[in-house]
Amino acid sequence: KSSVLQTKMSAFGQIKSDLSALQDAAQALVSATTWDSKSFTSNNSSTVTGTATSTALASSFLLNVTKLASGQSIKTEPLPSAYAAPVAGTLTFELGKWNTDGSFTDGSSAAVSVDVTAGDSLATIAASINAKSSTAGVTATVVNAGTTQQLLIRSNTTGADAGFQLSASTGLEAFGHKAVLVSAGVYGLQGSMTKSQAAGDASLTIDGVTVPSPSNTVANAVPGVSLNLLSTTTTPAQITIGVDKEAIKTKIQAFQDAYNKLNTDLKTQTKYDPTSKAGGPLLGDSTVSGLQSMLRSILGTAGPAESTLSRLSDVGLEIQADGSLKTSTTKLDAALQNPANLKAFFATNTGSPTGANGIAKRIYDFAFNANSVSGNVTAHSAAFQKRIDQNTKSIDSMNDRVDSYRARLVSQYAALDKNMARLNGLNSYITSQVAQWNKN
Repeated sequence: KSSVLQTKMSAFGQIKSDLSALQDAAQALVSATTWDSKSFTSNNSSTVTGTATSTALASSFLLNVTKLASGQSIKTEPLPSAYAAPVAGTLTFELGKWNTDGSFTDGSSAAVSVDVTAGDSLATIAASINAKSSTAGVTATVVNAGTTQQLLIRSNTTGADAGFQLSASTGLEAFGHKAVLVSAGVYGLQGSMTKSQAAGDASLTIDGVTVPSPSNTVANAVPGVSLNLLSTTTTPAQITIGVDKEAIKTKIQAFQDAYNKLNTDLKTQTKYDPTSKAGGPLLGDSTVSGLQSMLRSILGTAGPAESTLSRLSDVGLEIQADGSLKTSTTKLDAALQNPANLKAFFATNTGSPTGANGIAKRIYDFAFNANSVSGNVTAHSAAFQKRIDQNTKSIDSMNDRVDSYRARLVSQYAALDKNMARLNGLNSYITSQVAQWNKN
């Protein structure tokens, strides 16, 4: 009996889990997040990609990229492959902006110094710079080219304000890259490092409106849209923001899968096999058959008046003879051409009787109520558990009676053994006495 009850409890637990999964899938089709999700399409994904949030407006615009954002990079002259720092000293990095006249304006962060020990190789110097990369704002690399090597230093970020200058102490002039005033209003560089790339902002136009950006990831130039600039354009890229139909399609597919899983498990747990004359663990269970009947009834009802779609079959979810749902891709794609109409079919919540709500809202409400604390599914599960608990108590009571009966038997047999031993002893005594009498 315990085994049968546990099997029933496990089978019903699976049904309850399936119903919860269907509730979650239905909730996704009721949620505004699903229907407000936006897609980002670029007709030139090698130039620009991007994403759009639910706050973005459905729109289309032309994007030109005339310049990508860049960070500053500098390099030493080719140095011998065995180069070592001639003296100990310091390299000092200052972040800021290079002006058009060649001067340098310090940024808000403090200068960062990197210690160099006499005899340090370029690789050691690069490692010392990188150890302070987060505060210095730069990263160093050594490039070997046969008998020579060069130290490359680049800023960690892009944009016009991502420039830096490098001051080297006496004896380390090979690492200097500092703006100095040559004459009135004229600036030059002190040191031997040269600039291989200047720091600069990206420049793009959106339908003719110029937009600067310190980064190649441009956020909210169009509200809710993030642009990833990959290269400059020769012809404008066409960007289209629209309803994310693929996301909606995925949620509808998830709803179908969840329902079909529940439908399959309901059939398996309640089936009767005439050959083996055996039934599923939940055969004849009124709560389970009620679930099965109610769900099929909801799926077969008409949609709300707010939608021109009347039945699930109009959406492309066709009910099969075994109660499962099968997708007609042609019908579903056609329904997705009018997302607002499709949303009304699934998600409408008028506050009127349940029949006026969208199909997914009806399924969600039904599953939510059934799985609630006072719902019939929860109550049925509790009833199973109560029967299991009662049966367990019966087993414990029976075990107690068995133990008590066993103890009485052991006591009786112990007394019998004692009496048998006494009688055997008496028998031996009498036998010996009789033998003695016979001798006399």
